[in-house]
Amino acid sequence: MNLRQLEVFEAVMRTGSIGQAARALEVSQPAISKSLRLAEEAAGFVLFRRVRGRVFASPEAETLLPLVKRVRGDLDSVSLLIRQLRDGNAGSVTVAAPGSVAHAFITPAIAAFARERPNIRIEVMILPTAMVADRVADAQADFGVVHQPTDNPYLDGEVVCEADGVCVMPRRHALAQRRAVGARELAAERLICYREDTAIGYLVRRALRAARDRRDVDVVINQSQQALDLVEAGAGLAVMDPFLLMAVHRPALVAVPFRPTIPNRLRIIRARERPRSRAAAQFERSILAVIRARTAASPLAGLVRRLSTDGTRIVREGSSPV
Repeated sequence: MNLRQLEVFEAVMRTGSIGQAARALEVSQPAISKSLRLAEEAAGFVLFRRVRGRVFASPEAETLLPLVKRVRGDLDSVSLLIRQLRDGNAGSVTVAAPGSVAHAFITPAIAAFARERPNIRIEVMILPTAMVADRVADAQADFGVVHQPTDNPYLDGEVVCEADGVCVMPRRHALAQRRAVGARELAAERLICYREDTAIGYLVRRALRAARDRRDVDVVINQSQQALDLVEAGAGLAVMDPFLLMAVHRPALVAVPFRPTIPNRLRIIRARERPRSRAAAQFERSILAVIRARTAASPLAGLVRRLSTDGTRIVREGSSPV
């Protein structure tokens, strides 16, 4: 018996009449009778006795009915799930990002997305950029959001916006009113920065070596949140990307552009050969909306030099420098 025959069988059992079953399924009575005949041929036994225009279920049909109801219920569930998946209202999404990007943009995006699509499960991986790229390439994450270049040939990246690196310092610091600061202005300061194997960390150290005033930083961190906490605690000045400070206002701190310019491209990365689910595409759009809104409203909005408006700019990761 095929699925259509099971549907007709269940309708006749439920209504007790070929005519009512035809009306319930919006087909003709001859079509119902034909389906029942084919169902009985497939089953190899009689499903209904027909007496004076009425149908009476056989004992075999009564035995079969509970299982058919379960099958029909499962089919309805499958149909509902298909509609939800088509509309991006079901499934799961895993996103990977470094801490500053996750705190600045992904957390508020999750809050908005969960209100609109409560049936979608979201998992967030907070990892260093290189590990974000690995997780996306290995299909352990649907996509990633990073602000440093990756060197993985299996990824494509959509550049969302680009902002210069900044030197973060207390608002009352002597350098706070400068239009920009470079390595020589920071020679006497305790300096906080990322590891040298990161894009910003490498470029900052190169600038320090070029100025010949110092060769390394004083405090090495791997999280932007940690850098901001250290500056507020008086541990020094931090050279970092501006994205977390754009999203989370810290009135005691100011950000002064660092020179030479250190551009930071905020981008969404995806595995090149892996199709996107509708749920992942919907969540990406939510993150993009948060990024646009928060960068536009920030006092540091002037640092944002380019903002994608249509999501069509695709660049290969590793093919363009920082």
